[in-house]
Amino acid sequence: MQRLITIFLLVYGIICSPHATAEDLHYQAFLENSTWETQSSPLSCTLSHSIELFGKAQFYQEAGSEPGFRFLTNQAPKSKGLVTVHSRPPQWSHDKEAREIGRFNYKPSETPFTFKRVLSLRLMAELEKGMTPVFRFKDWGDGGDEVEAVLSNVRFRTALGEFRTCMNDIIPYQYAKVRNTTVYFATDKFTLTSKAKRKLDAIAAFLKKDATVKHAKVDGHADDRGAHSYNNTLSEQRAMAVQEYLLSKQVPSDKIIVRYFGKRRPVQENTNVNGRAINRRVNLTLIK
Repeated sequence: MQRLITIFLLVYGIICSPHATAEDLHYQAFLENSTWETQSSPLSCTLSHSIELFGKAQFYQEAGSEPGFRFLTNQAPKSKGLVTVHSRPPQWSHDKEAREIGRFNYKPSETPFTFKRVLSLRLMAELEKGMTPVFRFKDWGDGGDEVEAVLSNVRFRTALGEFRTCMNDIIPYQYAKVRNTTVYFATDKFTLTSKAKRKLDAIAAFLKKDATVKHAKVDGHADDRGAHSYNNTLSEQRAMAVQEYLLSKQVPSDKIIVRYFGKRRPVQENTNVNGRAINRRVNLTLIK
């Protein structure tokens, strides 16, 4: 019985890694353990594949960023090196040929193999076609052995559908870039410009989809021309115009806090045209 098990494991290993040589260190998920798992939120999407003893391959996209690929390894290399990436057909496919995707430099890091949009989408396409991406490099000890880390295509397509759904739904803005936003107004006006509306679309996305964002402070301001009461009213109208636009984008009313300050809080001197233009504003602050 022990001999049969040994023979079975030997044959299985050959099937799983037909291009590996006796000198290779070969890492690949076994057929029964091969999984791709999707984690989704309005702020990030990941599609992950674990390889025993080596690490985790991960396609990812974060809010406001392009998709990418990274290999999180159990042990980081101590020095820089070169990795060659191939796309190999499965053992049973005789109408497809292996091809080289490229050769890339890597640096000492827990994610030495990190690719941006174009290469990450290429790897994704190869897996979707049933191909097997292979990362080949020298071992991170003395460099005496060739190492292969292989991405299994088993159960990939189902998880890919979930990942693409997440990518379509992700917030297309970075929180750090929108958490403090200012929109500006013409003299004596409280009408929103097209540019202002585009900025408010980003605010609305976070208020609706990111549960960690509790509310937005909407503060209206005016320059110093005109009577005190007039500027108070004008700054209120500007803040209310912003509030009405956010409500039209289905932002809950209890997430919007409206305040207005007239001419009392300038950020520039009101002594010239540019200074007054900057003071005619509404400041929005997202609060987590």
